[in-house]
Amino acid sequence: MVAEPLDALDKPFGGVSMRTVRLASILALGFIISSFAVMAATDTAEANATFVIPSWISLAVVENPNIDFPLVLGPGSYDATADSRLRVLSTTSWSLTESILWASSTIPAGANETTIDNVFQRTPDLTSGPWGVSYINVAYSLVITEDDLANMPEGTYQIIVQYTATTE
Repeated sequence: MVAEPLDALDKPFGGVSMRTVRLASILALGFIISSFAVMAATDTAEANATFVIPSWISLAVVENPNIDFPLVLGPGSYDATADSRLRVLSTTSWSLTESILWASSTIPAGANETTIDNVFQRTPDLTSGPWGVSYINVAYSLVITEDDLANMPEGTYQIIVQYTATTE
């Protein structure tokens, strides 16, 4: 057996060094990987989603659902101690109405409902609005004349007001 020089062991591939073989292998592998990346293809597609939002509305008293007044001492104007705040959520334009629910209200015997309805002032700052979120402040007052007092006997009056929001 003939001993080969040590530098021949470093070049087992016909005089090409291991370092060169490794470098060539890395470059070849990189070329193969980049070839796959270049050969990759993409495509897109679209879907059409359709839905309908119907006319919808929600109404809530969000502040001061209980309204108090100072003691009525005679004819005059009496403002409530606080205003109510309503919130309307709607998918379309809306309008607001209100009425007294006499069947749920408590008034002294003999009290005149028409007089009470006229005396008990409800003043909303909005009575209609667009879709979305709207807030309505409602001020309350009692405006009482001497003639009104003659139709309102002594006692406690508990009036229930119903607000109705309607889509247009």
